[in-house]
Amino acid sequence: MDNKNILISGAGIAGTTLAFWLKEFGFNPTMVENSPTLRKGGHAIDFMGAGYDVAEKMGIIPALKAVDINFSKLVFVDSDNREKGSMDYQKIKIFLNGRAFTLFRSDLARVIYQSIDKGVEIIFGDTIAKIEENRKGVAVMFQSGKTRDFDLLVGADGLHSNVRKLVFGNESQFEKYYGYYTSSFTIDNISLGNNAFSMYNVPYKQVGVFSKNENSTTAFFIFASPEKLAYQHHDIARQKKILKSEFESSGWKCRELLSRIDSTTDFYFDCVSQIKMESWYKSRVALVGDAGYCPSLLSGKGSTLAMVGAYILAGELKQANGDYKKAFEQYQLVFKPFMEKKQKSAQQFAKSFVPKSSFGIWLRNKVFKLMSLSIFSKLFLNQFKDSGLKLKEY
Repeated sequence: MDNKNILISGAGIAGTTLAFWLKEFGFNPTMVENSPTLRKGGHAIDFMGAGYDVAEKMGIIPALKAVDINFSKLVFVDSDNREKGSMDYQKIKIFLNGRAFTLFRSDLARVIYQSIDKGVEIIFGDTIAKIEENRKGVAVMFQSGKTRDFDLLVGADGLHSNVRKLVFGNESQFEKYYGYYTSSFTIDNISLGNNAFSMYNVPYKQVGVFSKNENSTTAFFIFASPEKLAYQHHDIARQKKILKSEFESSGWKCRELLSRIDSTTDFYFDCVSQIKMESWYKSRVALVGDAGYCPSLLSGKGSTLAMVGAYILAGELKQANGDYKKAFEQYQLVFKPFMEKKQKSAQQFAKSFVPKSSFGIWLRNKVFKLMSLSIFSKLFLNQFKDSGLKLKEY
């Protein structure tokens, strides 16, 4: 097999899944992650469809089941915490034959990471500073000053991909902003005391909370912003200030949640955007997951589809016996049309993602009450099906 030594930039969901399958298929992957440890934080995600199929092939379903949030229902509340609408999540699971979890992104990434062969080299606390391709491979200089040679390089480093910037150009060429910002963080020593996922809205803004256990609650915030905001991607203090200014006067539990923001250890804040590229590869460098085709929070499928893309990329490299030209082309041929459909579907959802009026909030609450009826649950869940994609056995 040719081109066995492959560097993966990013130890998130896409990167860890790719490392798992490359090792499984006889390659020698190395991972580099800018963070000193696995990243924490991120939204709760619905885990189903083709991503569930990949996880099943990896043998990690029991581990994922152990970290399933498994909340009873989604409840929409008013400023006095009175229920105004709800959806029975357990009925949805039954409809999906139990092949669905709700997971925190960090828990999913950790489970995948723990499943990787112990022989896989993982470099934490470093990142790629320079990339030079030659006839034989890719020469990489790390931020630490070390240099290494690899046969191939895969960027699995998310929406703000460093590899994409170094090889393909500035992010602005590929990013499509959809008018929202999102944030999440976990607060200790506070609990809602139930097993529901509570959601509160005012026009243009949404807050969700769920108690992970009796001493911990995770909060999720989304707000609309017609224009992109000015802040540095790594300026956490500025991001917290923005979030406070948006929500402190919004009522319900917002002020209490935000009063504890400075003690959290898993703060996350980012825009809601998609990444659209003509090609996901260039010579010996390829992109996987959000780095190449981020479908955004609007899709509800970013993490699971990152796993699917990683599986297909690794599988095509195996099938081509390491011939990267053939494998990269086939990877894009198989998966790009499907991802473009998912991105388009998410775009159509953008305008109604967060209700923009009191009437819109009322109408949404009424619609979700109908979800208790099986016929409406089936219609709702059809958007999460991965029809049109059949995973190959590599």
